[in-house]
Amino acid sequence: MVVSQDGRYVTEPPAGTTYTAISGAYALRSDGVLGDLGGNPAPCTAAFTPGSGLRYTAVSAHGEMARWAALRSDGAYVYCDGQEPEDVATVVTPPTGTRFVGIDTGRDDFIAATDDGRVIASDGVEKAAAPEGRSIISLTAMDDGEGAAALDDGTILTWGLSSRDAALPAVPSDRAVFSAVGGDTGHAIHWALMVGDAIPVDVAVNATVPADRTLRVADTARFDVTATLPDGTPADGIVSMDVRAPDGRTSQLRNAGAFGGVGEVLFSASDHELPGTYGIDATFFGSPFVTRTVSTSLDFAEPSPVAITASGPSSWPATSNPKDTMCLDLATADGSPRWWPHDELSISVDGQTKYGYTSTGIDRTCLDELGLPPGSYTVRAVYEGWGDADAASWAGDVVVQPASATKVANDLPASWRYGQMPDTVKATVTSDGRSPVGIVHLNYTNGTQFGSGANLDATGQARLWLGSEDELVPGRYTFTTVYEGGQGFAPSRLDRPVTVMPALFTAATASVAGTPKVGQTLSAVPGMWSPTPTGYRYVWKANGVTLSGATSSRLTVPASAAGKRITVTITGLKQYYESSVTSAPTATVAPGTFTAPRPKVTGTAKVGKTLTVSRGAWAPTPSTITYVWKANGVTIATRTTSAFVVPASARGKRLTVTVTGSRTGYTKASATSAATIAVAPGTFVAPRPKVTGTVRVGRTLTVSRGTWSPTPSSIRYVWRANGLTIATRTTARFVVPSRARGKHLTVTVTGYRSGYTTRSVTSYRTGAVR
Repeated sequence: MVVSQDGRYVTEPPAGTTYTAISGAYALRSDGVLGDLGGNPAPCTAAFTPGSGLRYTAVSAHGEMARWAALRSDGAYVYCDGQEPEDVATVVTPPTGTRFVGIDTGRDDFIAATDDGRVIASDGVEKAAAPEGRSIISLTAMDDGEGAAALDDGTILTWGLSSRDAALPAVPSDRAVFSAVGGDTGHAIHWALMVGDAIPVDVAVNATVPADRTLRVADTARFDVTATLPDGTPADGIVSMDVRAPDGRTSQLRNAGAFGGVGEVLFSASDHELPGTYGIDATFFGSPFVTRTVSTSLDFAEPSPVAITASGPSSWPATSNPKDTMCLDLATADGSPRWWPHDELSISVDGQTKYGYTSTGIDRTCLDELGLPPGSYTVRAVYEGWGDADAASWAGDVVVQPASATKVANDLPASWRYGQMPDTVKATVTSDGRSPVGIVHLNYTNGTQFGSGANLDATGQARLWLGSEDELVPGRYTFTTVYEGGQGFAPSRLDRPVTVMPALFTAATASVAGTPKVGQTLSAVPGMWSPTPTGYRYVWKANGVTLSGATSSRLTVPASAAGKRITVTITGLKQYYESSVTSAPTATVAPGTFTAPRPKVTGTAKVGKTLTVSRGAWAPTPSTITYVWKANGVTIATRTTSAFVVPASARGKRLTVTVTGSRTGYTKASATSAATIAVAPGTFVAPRPKVTGTVRVGRTLTVSRGTWSPTPSSIRYVWRANGLTIATRTTARFVVPSRARGKHLTVTVTGYRSGYTTRSVTSYRTGAVR
C-alpha cells in the first residue's frame, strides 16, 4: 500500500498487483500500469495504460506539478505536460538502434538516457553524452535545462551548471565514487549515493569574547567552527548548536548554518536572561562526513551599571532643534551593550504623564521630543533594564522660552506660461530684526512639497529650486512657502495663488491665398509654427465681424462679404499651448459674376401660340429672373416666368428674349436668345354655325356660331338662298324675306381679329322656305 510521510493510508493497488515504484503523485504497478495518488483528476489519464503488449518499467513525476513521464518496455517513453484528464500524452521514440533506459522530469523539460550514454530532452535536443564505453546509471533534471548524470565508473556528468554548482564534495580522490544523483534546482546538486563509508573530520570550536572587560548577558558571543579532513582539507557541512542555560533549560540556536570548512555562529545569553555558565554543544554533520559534536562553555555576568548623563542647555526657546535643547544619554559603565531590546527610558514632567515619553533601545533622547510649551518644568528620567544592577535615574529643572514670531516673504511670480517656470524662488524669513535659522520649502495645492527645501543663510534668506514643471499643467495653484521654525523661532507660512498659463507658439504671419470675390474660394495659410501644432482652428471675419459657420481652412466668399475686407484668425492646437495669429485684411471683396448660357426659345412663332424660354444652368442660381421680349428689337413685354403668348402686334416680326439674373453680392447678368423666324398670323379655331328657328317667310332665324378661339374682334353674317347672297348682317338674327320662299338658306359666319387670318364658316342649308 501507499502511505504518506506522516503515516496516513493513501491507497493500495488493485487485487493481484503490487506497487513497484513511486514518484510525485504517481505509482507504477506490477502489471506495468500507472496509478494516480493525487486524489484529483490526473492529466492524460488515457495514457496510464501503455498499450497492448507494453508495460511501463519506470516512472518520474515533478512533486509540485501534475506533469509525469514513464519509460516503456519497448525502449520509448511517454510524457504528459497537460493539466486536464482529457489532455493527450506524447510518445518519444529513441534514436535508431538505441533504447531509452532512464528518465527524469524537471521543471522545464523531460530528459531520458539512451543505452549508448546520451541524454536527450523531450524537445529532441541532446543535452550531454557520456565518454565512449561509459553508461548512464542515474540522471536528474533541474531548472532551466540543467542536469547531471552518474556514470557506471562512479563519475559525474553535468550540463548547464556553473563550475561552482557542479563541484564535487571535497573528499579524498579514492572516495569520490558515486552510484546515483538527484536534484531539483540549479543552485546545487544533491549527491544521493556515494560508494564507501562516511569520512571522519576534525572539528574545533573557539569562542571570541571581550579581552578588556567581563562578558555580560547583554553581550553576543561569537563561535568560530572549523571542520577539516586529516590532511587539512576543509569539509563542507552544517553546524547546529545546543545551549544549556544555568537553570538547566536547553535550546537550539536558530542561526546555525552551513559553511565550507569554516563557520561563524552567534550566541547571546540575553535570550535566557540569566547570568552564569552556559554549556555549548556544537554538532557538525553533512554527507559524506562523520557527524561530530564538540562541547565548550562560557560564563556570562549580569549587565553593567548604566548612567544617565544630561548635556546641553537647561533653557531653550520653543521649536528649537535637538542640538539646541537638553539631551539625555544612556551608557554602561564598562562600555558593554545595554539590556536591549528590553531596556526602557521613561521621562515624566512635573510628576505627570501629560508630557510623558518612553523610548526603548535608544542611546540618546533630546527633550524637544516632549513638545513642551513655554514654561518652567521639573523633568525626571528613569531607566529600567535587566534589574537593579543596571537601573538608573536623573532629575533636573528646565525652562522653555517662548519662540519668536516670524514672517515669510518670497519673489514667486503670480503667473507664468507653461515652459517658463522660474528655476528658483528666493524666500526671506524675518523676526523682530533678527535673522531666523532653519529650513524653508515650498508646498503647492494639496500640501505636496514642490522642489527642494533649503536652510536659511545668515541673512534669513534661502534660494529654493522648484520641482519638475511636468507637475504643473496650465491651471491655478496655491503655493505655500513654509518656514519650519527652529532655534527659538516659531514656524510661519505664506500662501500665494499662482496661475500657470498655456505656453505660446512661435508662429509666422498668417496669410490668405485666393481672389477676394464673392463665390471664389480663399485658403488660410498658417505659416511655420514652433513647436508644430497638432491641429489648427480657423475663424473668418468680414470687416471684423465673424462669418457664421466659417471654421475650416477654406472659405467660399459669401455674398454678405461683398464690399468688405476679409481676415482669418488661426489658433494653433497642442496640449498646454495656446496662440492665435490674424492675417492682414484682403482687398475689398468684389461682387461675384454669373456664368450665364444663351437662352433658347421653344414653341411656334405664331400669334396666339405660347413660347417657352429655357435659360440654361446659371452659376450661381440667380435669386430673381426677368424675361424681356422684343419684336424686331423693340420691347413688347416683360415677364417673370418663362412662358410667353405671342401677341398680334408681333405678326411678321422676329422675336428675341433677354434673360436677366440678379443675386445679392453679384453683378446683374443678361443673356439674349437668337431671333425666331417671322411671327406667322394666328388662325381661328371655329365650329360650323347652326341656324335655329322656323324656316318660313317673315319668321326670325338665329345663328349660333359656337365657341371661336380666340374670340373674333368682329363678326359678319352672310345669308344665302340657294347659294345667292340675299343679306349681310352683323348680328346673329335674320328675318326670312319673301323672295326666299321655296329656297334653301345658308349662313356664312366670318370672323375678324388683328394679327389673325380672317376665317369664314358656313352652316348646313335649311329646309325649303315656306
